[in-house]
Amino acid sequence: MSFLKSFVTRHIHAAAATQPTGQEAVAVFFYGPTPEIARISSLAAPADCDITDVDGKTRITLRWASAETVITIDPTWDRQTQMQGMRGWTERFPKHVRELEGVRALVTSFDTVTACYGTISKPALTAEGLKFLLQLTGDAGGFFFSRNSFYDLDGLRITGFDEDPVWLIEPDSAETNQA
Repeated sequence: MSFLKSFVTRHIHAAAATQPTGQEAVAVFFYGPTPEIARISSLAAPADCDITDVDGKTRITLRWASAETVITIDPTWDRQTQMQGMRGWTERFPKHVRELEGVRALVTSFDTVTACYGTISKPALTAEGLKFLLQLTGDAGGFFFSRNSFYDLDGLRITGFDEDPVWLIEPDSAETNQA
């Protein structure tokens, strides 16, 4: 590997591993119909809910006692471009990773994605927030993308950078927060 390529790759990985302080971004990909805004509000109970329109995008701000999650719904989301980018992202991984059953199933599922909502949780994604995101996908299911990794609906990493956490929320942390 050339010096320049090595230098650039190292710095890209370092930048990707550095999460912005005080927030966690998670893209939620849906396999089926997305919930209506009223349903989103009821799923988030007992959170306070504010709904605004910003530049043609619906922004739903949910506030729990310990955290806040902002959901952005963009009606102009370009599914084809996004999924092409996701396929390209997975092609960056070594062949032995791409051939893992879970990774192959994930890539195959890109054809069934119907929508994507962007979310940002502050100060971090909590167990309560992850439970909400899971409920948001409903019976149709989906997956999450955060940092530089894909996660299943349990919050377990399917594939991505080794530097990313294996879990979006550590299982022990989630159980402690639910008690």
